[in-house]
Amino acid sequence: MEEYLEKLKKAKIGDIIPIYKVIDGNINSMELFAKISDYGRKKHSLLLESADIVPKYGELSLGSVSPCLKLTGSKEDFEIKALTTLGKKILKMVKGDLGFCDKMTYKQDMIKGKLIPKRKNVSEDERLKLKTHVDIIRAVAFKFKPTEKPFIPYCGLFGAISYDFIDQFEDLPENKEDILKNPDYEFYFLDNLFLIDHKKEKTYLIANAMVTDNNRNELYKESIRKISAYEKALSGKLPKPRKFRAKKQEIETDTSKAEYEDIVSAMKTHILQGDIFQVVPSRTIIADYNAEPLDIYHKLRELNPSPYMFYMNQTDGILLGASPEMSLRVQGDEEKTIEIRPIAGTKPRGIVNDKIDPDLDSRYETELKIDRKELAEHTMLIDLARNDVAKVSEKGTRYCNEPFVVEKYSHVQHLVSNVEGKLKRELDALHAYLATMNMGTLTGAPKVEAMKLIREHEKVKRGFYGGAVGYITPNGDMDTTIVIRSMFLKGNKAYIRAGAGIVYDSMPTNEFTETEKKAKACLKAIRLAGGLK
Repeated sequence: MEEYLEKLKKAKIGDIIPIYKVIDGNINSMELFAKISDYGRKKHSLLLESADIVPKYGELSLGSVSPCLKLTGSKEDFEIKALTTLGKKILKMVKGDLGFCDKMTYKQDMIKGKLIPKRKNVSEDERLKLKTHVDIIRAVAFKFKPTEKPFIPYCGLFGAISYDFIDQFEDLPENKEDILKNPDYEFYFLDNLFLIDHKKEKTYLIANAMVTDNNRNELYKESIRKISAYEKALSGKLPKPRKFRAKKQEIETDTSKAEYEDIVSAMKTHILQGDIFQVVPSRTIIADYNAEPLDIYHKLRELNPSPYMFYMNQTDGILLGASPEMSLRVQGDEEKTIEIRPIAGTKPRGIVNDKIDPDLDSRYETELKIDRKELAEHTMLIDLARNDVAKVSEKGTRYCNEPFVVEKYSHVQHLVSNVEGKLKRELDALHAYLATMNMGTLTGAPKVEAMKLIREHEKVKRGFYGGAVGYITPNGDMDTTIVIRSMFLKGNKAYIRAGAGIVYDSMPTNEFTETEKKAKACLKAIRLAGGLK
């Protein structure tokens, strides 16, 4: 690997030299993560996986436990904390780029400050460039420049953006109650990670050399040490999970059946009055858990294999899930493509005696394709995605390239469409996220009016539910999933959120049942993980 040292000697301060070792074969990503994260218990550890259910959206898995920086923000406040020596060096470089903040203090291992989002009555294009916390994320995400892009992703900011980050951009009613205290965003800068390409059947152990000074030999040695640590973990022993005493599972909710049905009825009134076309109210189910969080995640990924599966041991809890739906993807070199893939419309798989019956499965698929309610709801969400993508795309490049496709998962099949466009050259992935959040499948249409009604009727703040998990790379690529089919573990409680899409002919009882169905896999995963009767 001496060739990397030669590249380092020629590199400039601010460059990233991706250093990696290739191992043939698909290594078990969860097993490797368990080894390096003390069975998922290590703070700031992260695992992103894909089940190869849908080609193109299920090809990569990655994990890391030693980020160099943590970036968090809530409302006006933000904090960038160094977690390693490299993180301290990066902080020193970043501090000079934060002059746009309203307040900032710098210490060797932390930057704290305030940024009050700007509000002006200007055009949509100008509005995207007004000052928000996206500018703080941008200052960290794009500070270093890669000398090459061997694969996606190789380093960058990985983490979660909450649903309530929308307050940076829109004036919405205040939340009634905040029981989880999730930040608006929590990202980790990963300079090292393992990456598994399931399609190519190769595993990459990556330790990026991020050039902050002229000590290139030590930087090279540190990168090699990080790669060696991953290699050592591969042959190491799997940590033992803790044992838990069995107890009865207790379940409660923030919104009863009667209360949720009242919300649905109220939303239908707004639809009939012409205020909105569709809306997605949600409710929280709170359950005891009595098992290792990583075991709960393991059971969820078995029950609900998905293109986007995630486990994040955050500052104040653990966010985990198995989501079928992309939030936003931006990829490309000179010309970047922006992509949204709405899912709306669900039928069960044709399962008989634990096996797929092809005839029954195709009947359910046909029902999905001709269901007037599902088609009407899906058409509205395609239109919403087209409008969102058009805001940040070059004229004439936005189109729906995959309309009304049926994607099949282990227990359900979904109606899916894909909308894409070419990102305007003067904009980046973070502008695109700002323009498209929150996704219509979790809000409704028109989006802002639907979000106002959600705030007025839902009992508690959504937090990460309905937001996004994913990454932003230094060269401007972004891939995120919507936080659904997920839970947030805090204390000994699992907080599971589920919603239903309401249109003019929705039946309140049916929509409540829909929320119960969506929470079912998470509750079952908790029970199967052990320790509960």
